[in-house]
Amino acid sequence: MNIDRAIGLIAVAVAVPVGIVSVSQFGVGVPQSPGAGFWPLLVAVLMTGLGIKLIISPVPDAEDVSETGDDQDGETGSRWMLLGIAFASLVFFTALLETLGYLLCTVLLLLTQLRLVEHRSWRSSILIAVLAAVISFVVFKFMLKLPLPDGIIHIAF
Repeated sequence: MNIDRAIGLIAVAVAVPVGIVSVSQFGVGVPQSPGAGFWPLLVAVLMTGLGIKLIISPVPDAEDVSETGDDQDGETGSRWMLLGIAFASLVFFTALLETLGYLLCTVLLLLTQLRLVEHRSWRSSILIAVLAAVISFVVFKFMLKLPLPDGIIHIAF
C-alpha cells in the first residue's frame, strides 16, 4: 500500500467519527443559526471526501518512488520518513505549546514542516513561518479574542 492510500484511510477513519459526534452530540443547527457541530461536520465531510479521493486515485508521483526511497528528482528518503517528521513536529507542538507559547511554537512547527518536509529554502521557510505565525496570532488573539498561551514571549495588550 502506498502512503497516499494509507493517509486516505487514516483521514476517513478519523473524519467519520468526528462527523457522527458533531451531528449527534453538538447539533448542526440551521443555515440561519448554525450549531456547535456545524464546522466539525463540514471539516469531517471535506476530510472524508479528500481521503476517499486519495484511496481511489493516489498522487501519480507516489507510485514512482522505488523501494530504495529514491524518487524521480534524485532526492533520497522515504515519504514515510517525511510523514514521521510531520507527525513528530505536531506532537512536539502540542507538548510545548503551553511552555513556549503560541507564537514561538507555531514558528518552529512551520519552520520544521517547510524546511524538512517540503524542502523549501531557509529564506522562504523563515519568512513564511514568521509571517504565518504573526498573522494567525493577530487573527486569533485580537480579532477573534481567543486566549492563546503566551509562554516565554509575553505580549502586553
